Amino acid sequence: MKIKSTAIAFLVLLVFSAPTAEAKNIYKAGSDITVGEKAVADNVMALFGQITVSGLVEQNVVAVGGSVVLTSKAVVRGKVVVVGGVVAQGKGSLVYGDITEINSATLSEAFHAAMRGDLEGWSIILNIISVCFFAIILMIALIMTLIVPRSLAVIANAISTNLLKSFFTGFLVTLMIVPFFMLLAISIIGIFLIPLAFAALILAAIIGFTAVGSLVGNFVITKIFRGYRKSLLKETLVGLGLLWILGMIPFYAGMLMKVVAITCGLGGVILALSRRKTAL
Repeated sequence: MKIKSTAIAFLVLLVFSAPTAEAKNIYKAGSDITVGEKAVADNVMALFGQITVSGLVEQNVVAVGGSVVLTSKAVVRGKVVVVGGVVAQGKGSLVYGDITEINSATLSEAFHAAMRGDLEGWSIILNIISVCFFAIILMIALIMTLIVPRSLAVIANAISTNLLKSFFTGFLVTLMIVPFFMLLAISIIGIFLIPLAFAALILAAIIGFTAVGSLVGNFVITKIFRGYRKSLLKETLVGLGLLWILGMIPFYAGMLMKVVAITCGLGGVILALSRRKTAL
């Protein structure tokens, strides 16, 4: 499946490159990246920015929310993955791996296939929705790790120090969701509050899932790389990538892992908020 292979390529780049992000690994968010003619990079990734390659990229080029331009002298030994953009390949450029685009044309093709009753078309649409949702999680993770890292660390600490309590707290909150919204629905003011409450619930679940991802990333990186310098951003990206890859395990095992992670994360958010109120 093209979309699924794209997702896996994107996550593999995050998992294996983020822990050793040095000068040869180039990552930028909200700005363009240029690899000059004589420049050499291992991996190049841009979030909401264009990547222009005129030199050598030893592994992968990934653009999310932007395009990739390969000039005539560009050489990419790995994959080129573009989500929400296009790949402009000049004559003479070399790409040894696959070139994959996910954009409006891909969506249109998948939609028409689904309307014809093609199961693969529906599968592509569902995978695209999954990729978009994961992209939203990544954006929230980037915002938290760069702007409010302390808050994310507090939630992660609440989960790590009270793992079972976090799970059961999240489980109880999940059980209370339907009764809570039913109570809101019986009053006029409550009806207007339902969208706000639902948005707050989704945001709390995403933030909690992000905190769980940071814990997973920290565990994996510290076990693999000796002398690792702590970086909340790297840990979070790696952990979220691993959780998403694990979520692809068949026979509902992957889905169960995601549910457990979300439940623990939601409970961790509640515990962190309760601790803050107690401190005040």
